[in-house]
Amino acid sequence: MSRKAARERRDRTRGGDHDAKGAESTRRCISTGLTLPKEALIRFVAGPDGEVVPDLGNELPGRGAWVKAERAAIDRAIGKGLFAKPLEIAKKPPDSLSHTVEALLVKRTLGLLGLAKKSGLVVTGYERVKETMDKSEAGLARIAALLEASDGSDDGRRSILAKAKAMELDAPVCGLFSSAELSMALGSANVIHACLLSAGAGTLHARFLQEAGRTAGFRAMTPAAWAGQVTEY
Repeated sequence: MSRKAARERRDRTRGGDHDAKGAESTRRCISTGLTLPKEALIRFVAGPDGEVVPDLGNELPGRGAWVKAERAAIDRAIGKGLFAKPLEIAKKPPDSLSHTVEALLVKRTLGLLGLAKKSGLVVTGYERVKETMDKSEAGLARIAALLEASDGSDDGRRSILAKAKAMELDAPVCGLFSSAELSMALGSANVIHACLLSAGAGTLHARFLQEAGRTAGFRAMTPAAWAGQVTEY
């Protein structure tokens, strides 16, 4: 085996699809044909029995197939048999694969939120969130994201989002999760309103936002019923 071939083989087995200088920042989606940042894609590998396995952390060895992080792209890849060639498999993935990916992304994203809570970077409760927004306006806090339970009542959410709009808060609004999901992740009862703080040069809030962005390919970042309440920056 040539030195080049050996190097390529070694790089593939370290998580797959690396060049000689390390991990590349973009990959081509087998479903849409688009070249996208890896952060916007889901990597899949072939399992021991020829099944398609999601590799959300881009850590599993072997050849990878990359698909845009959205339900429609994964469903199309299944329907068109697009996993077969890059993964060298014959077995058709189950139609439920996109739902499996959604569940894994939700778990991963909420896990990061739980870590942020343990690090003191999450504020919960209507009054405390409003107070933190006041601190942000005064330059005493840095809000990375507002989190509103997807099934929360309209009144409290409208008040918080109206304040965010008035103060031109430059932070996304995340309505991906139900109150039950937020409560479980944060270890508190009945979480409806929360905010995530950024910690200087720390990466925890950035990792959460990245995974929330991928999860938004399977759930609406903000429910349609919130139309007109959320300002896009």
